[in-house]
Amino acid sequence: MFLYREKEINLLNEDFDKPNSTINFIFGRRKVGKSSLLNEYTRDKKTLYLVSFETMKTLLIKEFKKTIDSFFDNKNTEKILTIENLFLYLSKNKISEKTVIVLEDMHNLIKIDKDFLINFNTYWNKYLKYMNIQFIITSSLLPNNFDTLQISKSVDNKIRLESLSFNTIKKLLPNLSRDDKMYVYAAFGTNPKYLSLYNENKDFLMNIKDNFLTYSSFLYNEGMNLIKKDLADAVTYSSILYSISMGNNKIGDIAKFLDLKSSYLTRYIQKLVDLMIIKKEIPINEKAEKTKFGRYEIEDNFLKFWFCYVYPNANSINSNNFYDILKHIKLDFTERLVFDAYKKYTLEIIEEDIESFFKYKPKKIGSWWNNKEFEIDFVAYDSTTITFVDCKWKDYENIQSEYKSLEHKSKYFDTQLKKEYIVFSNKKD
Repeated sequence: MFLYREKEINLLNEDFDKPNSTINFIFGRRKVGKSSLLNEYTRDKKTLYLVSFETMKTLLIKEFKKTIDSFFDNKNTEKILTIENLFLYLSKNKISEKTVIVLEDMHNLIKIDKDFLINFNTYWNKYLKYMNIQFIITSSLLPNNFDTLQISKSVDNKIRLESLSFNTIKKLLPNLSRDDKMYVYAAFGTNPKYLSLYNENKDFLMNIKDNFLTYSSFLYNEGMNLIKKDLADAVTYSSILYSISMGNNKIGDIAKFLDLKSSYLTRYIQKLVDLMIIKKEIPINEKAEKTKFGRYEIEDNFLKFWFCYVYPNANSINSNNFYDILKHIKLDFTERLVFDAYKKYTLEIIEEDIESFFKYKPKKIGSWWNNKEFEIDFVAYDSTTITFVDCKWKDYENIQSEYKSLEHKSKYFDTQLKKEYIVFSNKKD
């Protein structure tokens, strides 16, 4: 089943229809759906897949050549020894009908050829751009210097895949109550494979027990498997993610929680950002290079839940002692994870038709907080109006006090624009 990637499909189809060769990058963390997107997109197109896997460079080149020869029905026994010569060899094949060439999992190629992205600009300009192709590269790694590389100037589309929307849960689990859908969103995320494990005939906590807190269950090991796939020092990276899941969002707080120096964590944090496992957020009115208020969040709801409740409870799970964990989740889950999940859901609603929602086209939308512990979920503005938005997973009866609180917090945001206010509630939105 393929869900909710129409925007990306349309973008790639428009690119395919250009009369020249093009290059596209699709970035996204593991399990976000890059392969599913391309499988759907290329269903009706002639496509050559070159899938990078973890092996020695000589073996990968050999496998790529074998795939190329099979695709073009070549009988050539020429031995290829370098990546550049491989692309030269590929370019010698004549293509009359436009063809998609997919280089999948570039992050594995970078492990054995760290300068691949630097050199690929040469390969593209010398060989590949003359082939009547749409070249698509996918990767679970988005290097922080990508936009400074020469190849970035040749890119027609740079797509960053985000998690599927909340609507995925509505589609796959239609019989759940509205609240249960939000609980599933906060725990399972929107990966269709994970959602397929949910049993609508059982309550939420029993699904958590069956799918997360049982030693033999698929999701019990899934969080650690995702980390180990790309990160050698799983101990340090997992500890950082656990710290963030516990609410330590600033690098100083993470370091204090782990009893480490902030300077020691910097490269680990950047690697997690590059892998799109975590993201750095800054207040809407701050500059990234100057702000002191940057904070880190785990991008995927599933992974955040896993590090909150599975990672620290491995001993109890292995001992089949899940009752205390379920009791803790029942008390802790809503405040720790559901509030933030509801905020993400609200942003999805807003972005579906942002101009109609605000009655103007915002120049910018983002979150805001300061050093006085004041925080506003979303702030949007144009040249005349600024709108402050808070999201509350609470009963509607408390809305007036929440509205007054939002008005009070907005006084600490420096602006001369006309102020408007919106409060979302889980009962009325």
